Amino acid sequence: MRRKLPTIYAAFCTLCLAAGILLTFYFAYDAGFDDTIECLCALVASFVLAPIVHETGHIAMASATNMRVVFVKFFCFKIDGRAGKKRFGFASPFAPDQTQAVPRVGGNMRRRAAIYTLGGQIFSGAFLLLITGVALTTTLLHATRFALWGLLPYATYLLLLNVLPVEYGGGKTDVLVYRGLKKGYDAEKTMLAAMEIQGCLSEGKSFTEIDEAFYFDVPQLSEDEPLFAVMLDLRYRYYLEKGEWEKAADALNRLASAQAYLPDEEVEKLAAELVYMHSVNGDFERAEKSGRYCKAFLQGESVLAKRALAAYSAAFGQADLAAALVEQAEAVLEREPMAGIAKAERILLARLGIKTRKETNSKEEV
Repeated sequence: MRRKLPTIYAAFCTLCLAAGILLTFYFAYDAGFDDTIECLCALVASFVLAPIVHETGHIAMASATNMRVVFVKFFCFKIDGRAGKKRFGFASPFAPDQTQAVPRVGGNMRRRAAIYTLGGQIFSGAFLLLITGVALTTTLLHATRFALWGLLPYATYLLLLNVLPVEYGGGKTDVLVYRGLKKGYDAEKTMLAAMEIQGCLSEGKSFTEIDEAFYFDVPQLSEDEPLFAVMLDLRYRYYLEKGEWEKAADALNRLASAQAYLPDEEVEKLAAELVYMHSVNGDFERAEKSGRYCKAFLQGESVLAKRALAAYSAAFGQADLAAALVEQAEAVLEREPMAGIAKAERILLARLGIKTRKETNSKEEV
């Protein structure tokens, strides 16, 4: 029954939405042509406005709790700043709306995460109360505005859909995440540990400078849980920076075994890390094979792509190209918003032992 509840409740909310739209349209149609057009415009606008209000709540609470928003998706629009530079684009309107934020500092993470998580519902509830109050007032004063009534069905639907602590196909509701934070569920415990690590990285600490407890004193999650891959990736980076190659390789292989649960973008990043590891180990055949899975990613401007290609070039006799790639990686790191990640990447680049043209010229001048 627990698995059926989200489906039943979502169907109930959808029926209520359809009934609300039909009822609002009926009264607008009965009022006249101008009111009908006004109502239709409001109904369409609500599918964009309501998600914007909800995600604005997350953005506002992220800012209030000292977090940096790196990704926002609402309706068919998205703003992606995960690569360091914010880019506006279009997204599928059927994909779940979401906001992703990274802590600027560590500490007091449970309270901060709880406030951030409930931000969307707080703003959606306030928006719904405001619109309902104004709509009722204008109607009681015999000055009905169907632009207001037309906004109500979808705004109500969006609020109700997220009010229960359940998990839909697109993920957990905000209330379920909040409940997990308050009760200390395994997934939320792991999420808080990952957020603490991110906060420390934002402060400028590299992976090995962060308390080991955040990496290892966390519950073991199943492979289909998104935070399983997040934590395993953080452990991989910790081992990599520490120079514990066997443990790093084991973490990377475990990630590879769970790639069926990863988005395509993350699978490409995983393949690029395999290119790097195989190159460092001098395994040309496996490096080539991994590179074929992420050709497009390796042509991008991420520091991971530059590091992987630099390691490959250095390992297989292309010293000049390797030096140029390290310089390009350094240029990318100048734009890295998380100082700790930049520090860790520079450690990995330095270990390649590649002399760049800048370093060579400096020595010649001396």
